[in-house]
Amino acid sequence: MKGLTVEALLDRLTRAELLWIAREGRELGVVRPTYALRDYDAQGLRRLLRRHLPHLEWLPSVQKLLERYGHRSTREATAPAKSTLPSISALKAQLFPSVYGMEAEKEQLIEHFYLPLAAPAEAARYGIPSAPALLIEGAPGQGKSFLVRKFAQSTGFYYKIIHTPALASKWYGETERRLRALVQRALSRTPAILIFEEIEALFPDRERNLEWLNGATLQFALLLDEIKEKGGVGIIGVTNRAHRLDTALLRSERFDYRIYVNAPDKEERWILLTQMAQQLPFEKGINWDYWAEATAGWSRADIVRLLRQAGYRAFLRHYAEGKPQTISEEDLAVAFKSV
Repeated sequence: MKGLTVEALLDRLTRAELLWIAREGRELGVVRPTYALRDYDAQGLRRLLRRHLPHLEWLPSVQKLLERYGHRSTREATAPAKSTLPSISALKAQLFPSVYGMEAEKEQLIEHFYLPLAAPAEAARYGIPSAPALLIEGAPGQGKSFLVRKFAQSTGFYYKIIHTPALASKWYGETERRLRALVQRALSRTPAILIFEEIEALFPDRERNLEWLNGATLQFALLLDEIKEKGGVGIIGVTNRAHRLDTALLRSERFDYRIYVNAPDKEERWILLTQMAQQLPFEKGINWDYWAEATAGWSRADIVRLLRQAGYRAFLRHYAEGKPQTISEEDLAVAFKSV
């Protein structure tokens, strides 16, 4: 049926697909649920979304679902062709599902990495290569890997996550061969993303005299040059020890942009606490402002552990009493002392 409308589309979608639209709309401020989204069944989600129908059509999730079902909306069919990508705010909702906070880091990933890969012709016009290379750095527990993985999974591009210690081989030339194979595969499936976790473990500064890794570092530098020339492949290195990387990799035209993931400030801690708490059976009336203040200086991993420890106490009560429990402020207080 040509010209499928958004309203008709809603009748075809599963609860998971409706939830995807509702979450994206909530993040962009166009859907305002009365209750936590987890409390809506499929029919409830349809009623919620129909109340905000005029604002849904240009949501990336809605457009993707229209394409998935093989139709275009009437408005899209009659609208003039657009050469631009969605807005940065829409891309943030699309590319970072369930990644709370880190707004500045999300924008930098989109602007300096996603856009050159997604719009190579437009980037070339301004002299920007379609082979961005970013270094994501920050202290342990700040969510670097989580941020990058969710991003890569949501782009729709081919991606490969490489745990660099596992790539190293004691056999002469084997590490270099594996690196070349990775890059050649990515170049054959552009646009593509290669993510190197703990990148400093495989490409350390050659001044440290780790001779068995010197060849890998040199090979990687040459492969970066090749990728920059051919385009279509983005490289992300994740590290908390950037100072240990070989300086040849840090110069301009190789890793040409660096993003530092900071510890969450009070506002981000509040967002983390409230958004993650929606997925758990917390009792009503929790003073999240207090807990956002109390967790000053905590990493994102610390905050996740706080909520899990509180949930663990409620789980044990459930086991002991044989009935569902809510997670209380007292559970948080006890968990706070153990984190």
